[in-house]
Order: sequence, then C-alpha cells, then structure tokens
Amino acid sequence: MVCRRLPGVDLVLLTRIITALVALPLAIAAILFLPTPLMAALVLALMLCGAWEWGALMRLGLPGRLILMASVFLLSILVALWRHSEVGPGSESVLIGLAALLWLTAILWIARFPRDWAGTLGQSAVAGPVGAILLAAPVASVAYLHQSDDGPLLVLVLCFLVWAADTGAYAAGRTLGRHKLAPNVSPGKTVEGAIGGALAALLVAGIAAFALDYTVSRTLGMMALGVWVAIISIVGDLTISMFKRSAGLKDSGKLFPGHGGVLDRLDSLIAAAPWFVLGLHWLPAQT
Repeated sequence: MVCRRLPGVDLVLLTRIITALVALPLAIAAILFLPTPLMAALVLALMLCGAWEWGALMRLGLPGRLILMASVFLLSILVALWRHSEVGPGSESVLIGLAALLWLTAILWIARFPRDWAGTLGQSAVAGPVGAILLAAPVASVAYLHQSDDGPLLVLVLCFLVWAADTGAYAAGRTLGRHKLAPNVSPGKTVEGAIGGALAALLVAGIAAFALDYTVSRTLGMMALGVWVAIISIVGDLTISMFKRSAGLKDSGKLFPGHGGVLDRLDSLIAAAPWFVLGLHWLPAQT
C-alpha cells in the first residue's frame, strides 16, 4: 500500500501541529497535578535527553555523551540532596545563579560568533561543563518554583511567557522583520521579531500578575521580568543555533516529531528558567 500525499497539505506543518496538540495539554496537566518530586523527575528526564543531544552537537562519541548525561544527573541529584539535608537550603541558588551568569556570557559568544567559537564553546573542555550546568539548572529551577507558594501556577507563568515570546517573535518577524538580529548565527531572526516577542511576554506577564493579585509595584516588576525572560529566551535559542551551525545540523534531535529534539523545542525555556527564579526574588514585596 502506497501512502499518497494529499494535495495542498504540508505534512511537516501537520506533524508539528499534532505534536503540539498532544504535548501541550500533557505538559500543563503535569505541571498542575504532579507532585514536585515527580515534576522534577520529568524535567530531569528531558534534560538528560538534552544532554545526549548537547553531546552530539559537540560531536562526542558514546562515552563522552554518557559522561555528560551522568554529569547532569549527578549535579541535579546532589543539589536536591543538599537542599533537603540538615545543611539547609541554598544549593539550588548556587546552580541557578551560575547558570544565569553563563547565559549572560552567551550573549558575548553570540555577538562574536564565529570568531571566538574555537576558543569558547567550540572546545569540549568548555562546552561540556557549561552544558552540564545549563541543563541541570532547569531541574533545580522548576523544582524550586513548583514547591513554593503558587508553585504550579508560577511554573505555568514561566512556560506561557516563553511560549508568548516565541509566538510574538515569529508573528512580528514574519510580518515586520527587516533588520537581522544575529545574521551569523540565525539569519531568520530579526530585531522586529525580538521586539514582538518582548511585547507579547510583557502582556502575558501583566495578565499573570493580575491573576495572582499582585500589587501595582509587583505587577510592574513582573512585567519587566517578562520582557527580560523574552530576551534571555532568544539567547537560549541562539546559543543552540551556534552549536547546530557549527555541527552542520538542522535539528538537535528527533524526540518531538516535526519540532526536532529537546534542545530545539526547549532551548528558550532552559535559558529562561533560572532567570525567572532570580527575577521573582527581586520583585517588590507583596504587601
């Protein structure tokens, strides 16, 4: 039996839509109904897949990829054990803060790509430890958010901010895009798209603050945080794009049909998670 392609049907787009329709409700249900340990375990499983893909983008063999996965696993577990030990909380703050600093550094790497690639993320000695930290940080970030007051809602806010930024950037870039944002890394991304993504995240942050009954000052802080989340999510996207361009690959993997791998689909969220946690700490107090 031969499967015929229906005229006028974009099979790639159809696959992307079906995957999104299945994955999004499952993700939202997991965030709302899973207990924090299981939620953290789910994120860890995704990040281990991301570590496998990160190793592939580094062109590591099987032993190197397994070592990177083991590093992400052990780092995540050690942070969790430390947090629940008698030493007291704070271990996740170190990991989250270090990841946030690395994402800031990534802005410089993106701006200077490909000139400085060989001396930075192009080196296994740099890309390996950086990858372990950046992929373990979302596990700590989601676990920290999920167990806090309004935890599941805050995790949803983070996700909706990133999704809004991606959607806003795509829509604005397609309709208004003229000026290239980082042509050496991702020629399709534009300044207008980035502004559209930031505005979409700003709107979602305002709605979230209203739903959480924040004060005016805390709402303004949340809206500023939404804009920054949109910006840093683009940094995450461009960072993975540097790896893919260097490796000559279109996608990091095939876990999500039509969307690619974990790093293709979750790169923005991976970068945004630690900064969202830090930003919540810096918001004006709710009085």
